[in-house]
Amino acid sequence: MTVEFVEQDVSTPDLGNHRAREFRGTYYPTDIEEVRQHVMLAARAGTPIYPLSTGRNWGMGSRSPVVDGCAILDLSRMTTIRTLDLDQGYAVVEPGVTQRQLTELLAETPWMLNVTAGCADASIVGNTLERGDGTIRARLEDLLGLEVVLGTGEVITTGGLDRNGVRPGAVAGPDLTKAFVQSNLGVVTAMAIALVPRPSAITLVHTTFDRSALDEAIDITIRLCRTRVATHGMLRLKELFVVPETARAAVPEGADTSTMTIEVPLLGSHQAVRLAEREIHDMFSSAAGLVSYRSLDTADTPADDPLYPRTLFARGIPSCANVHRRLDVDSCSQVDESPAGWLMFLPVVPLGQTSWHKAVELFDSEAQRHSAAAMLELNVISQHSANMVAQIPFRREPGAVERAHALRAAARRSFLRAGFPPYRSNIDHAPSELAARSAAYRDGPLTELKRLFDPAGIIAPGRYLAADR
Repeated sequence: MTVEFVEQDVSTPDLGNHRAREFRGTYYPTDIEEVRQHVMLAARAGTPIYPLSTGRNWGMGSRSPVVDGCAILDLSRMTTIRTLDLDQGYAVVEPGVTQRQLTELLAETPWMLNVTAGCADASIVGNTLERGDGTIRARLEDLLGLEVVLGTGEVITTGGLDRNGVRPGAVAGPDLTKAFVQSNLGVVTAMAIALVPRPSAITLVHTTFDRSALDEAIDITIRLCRTRVATHGMLRLKELFVVPETARAAVPEGADTSTMTIEVPLLGSHQAVRLAEREIHDMFSSAAGLVSYRSLDTADTPADDPLYPRTLFARGIPSCANVHRRLDVDSCSQVDESPAGWLMFLPVVPLGQTSWHKAVELFDSEAQRHSAAAMLELNVISQHSANMVAQIPFRREPGAVERAHALRAAARRSFLRAGFPPYRSNIDHAPSELAARSAAYRDGPLTELKRLFDPAGIIAPGRYLAADR
């Protein structure tokens, strides 16, 4: 069995202008047996491999491995939707299956996909394993089970998923599903994901507040979180800019740095959605600093409305329009070589007024100190915590690149000291992410799992877990 191999010595450019990694080339398997054969060959030869789905890990490293000397295992040609169960509401997808591909298959069915606001052609598997956030809920809530090739070539399944792509439900015994999230214990070749029941009505509530009214915006977001119901989508406080005067040139054209946004989709029956929207409107109408309030019926929003792409997300339809606009590109294939660069910093922040204020103040302080701009977003993933997304734009000039990377590194240190560790890492910091939480940290059982599942230590070296520290 032959797996296509493309020789290449240095990684291609990436959106974040990370240091170029040297690697040995790229393999393109098309099925699980080709993955197994390559993993076993790599283990015998001691050649490290770095799996990726579609490589659109933008702002975190894109297609680049963590360390030099790897061969890339590109799974983008594994595009089979093995199971689509419209009775139970789940799908079993391979790593190359994109948001667009599954969404088109779900059209006119009782189910929809929990899509992200990123690229329509991004991998569902890759984003879920990286703990991405969807429009309706955290992507990790969609994860039901996995098929994994271990470093020995052995194939295991988790979460009740069987080798025939069927998942009757969670089954008896220990479940290792979460062990393969953000790890390098194996190569994930299929994932069972939960779909979202398609409601009869979806409304998108979109409000803006004056940037000076941060206290009010945080307060009302948290109050709304405490009262919302399960059918509400992901509640977000977003488009909150921190912009030093010296870094204004990095801010995307058309961005309004004087306001911030609170946004939430409402899903359910027409009556339930109307009632929920009315309660939210009453809550927001008396809030100080409110600039605008819009309630959009997502089924009737015209395509020329600036919020149209966001209404698509709420309906489970991916769109690349916002990505193209922010990065001034015509296609997502151009993102890694776009005119502007972009870095991501992603810490978890407890859901509380004190914590949110502190997180914003910390980032603002570091942005001022390093003369680099950022746009902050707080995604409420539970009634206890939020995922913060800090997007750091920069011009592709040596000084600007250095300032942006310095800001991300400094913010990471400040947030760790404050007790807000990253929930997702980039290729520069992944090797030390676990140990950085505590000077006395030891991998312990995780290291033993790595040695058991990948005894040659060839799968994604440097990605969080290490065989030896």
